[in-house]
Amino acid sequence: MTARSRPAATRACLIGLLVLVAGCAGSSARTSSDRPAAPVPALAPPEVLGDQATRATIAVTPYERQAFLEIAMQPAVGVRGHRVVLQRWTRDPSFAIAGTPTPADLDRVTEAAQRWGFITGRHLTITTGPADVVVHFVPRDQFATVLGVEHVDPTAVGLTRVSFAPGRRGDITGGIVVVASDDDQVTRNRTIAHELGHAMGLQHSTCASSLMDGSSDGERSVRWSPSALDIRMGALLYDPRLAPGLERTAVEAILTPSAVDGAVCGPVDLELIRAAGTGRHYFCVRSPARVRPCTSNVGTEPRLPLVNPDAWTDGSHLSAGPPD
Repeated sequence: MTARSRPAATRACLIGLLVLVAGCAGSSARTSSDRPAAPVPALAPPEVLGDQATRATIAVTPYERQAFLEIAMQPAVGVRGHRVVLQRWTRDPSFAIAGTPTPADLDRVTEAAQRWGFITGRHLTITTGPADVVVHFVPRDQFATVLGVEHVDPTAVGLTRVSFAPGRRGDITGGIVVVASDDDQVTRNRTIAHELGHAMGLQHSTCASSLMDGSSDGERSVRWSPSALDIRMGALLYDPRLAPGLERTAVEAILTPSAVDGAVCGPVDLELIRAAGTGRHYFCVRSPARVRPCTSNVGTEPRLPLVNPDAWTDGSHLSAGPPD
């Protein structure tokens, strides 16, 4: 997760190593005959897009096209001199866990792996042995050491670094994820799911209700399950009509903005509030209502409407019961 232009209170990023590959050589054929060959109608050559010949198109809405070009083709952290390409796995990745995770952390990793696996069609496995991706739960001051870099944003709560197959642009083959073990559990829940989205090749979204939103202010969603938009974007990323290594112009040509119905950026429906003087957290419904219900159960992602709320808020105060 990295911030774009919003306050950098809690941020994380995806760092990629891109390997460029040479273009394909063409081929030709010759025929001979005792007499001239009959003329053959000319065939329109396939359009070459991003080093790959393709005729496929995917019908999307104009907004889905815009959202996908952002979440798949706009790196969270740019690398100067490297061409941006679509990034994803071409095989099923395995994940291992290191550091000092809590039982809730282990549950969230398993849950996130299952959800991203269902969305992308890749089978994500959690193993105790060698793995393609290692998720480290460590204090923030250890991020740089674990990632093998000189410096990271000291305010980051999670970071992901992926690596690629030599000579195969955009083909993810490994990764390192770090999650701040010194952060609140309720915040780590979202960070875990967000960073696993990065590990699968997704970048950042500017939709505040998206799990892949990269901002750090109070306007973004506090949920840790992928939104309907995230689900659509992850499915598109792994659509067989796209391929790792495609450049933006190729993706733009394949995504045809001709669909009428599709995923949209939904509203943020929950916010996290800390009760002053107690440090206790509450999930509170976001709505235009003057007073809104809250729950102190922040270990389980709530469903709306809240059942048996145990607090209420007017946006500035919490009370134990609804107003008269």
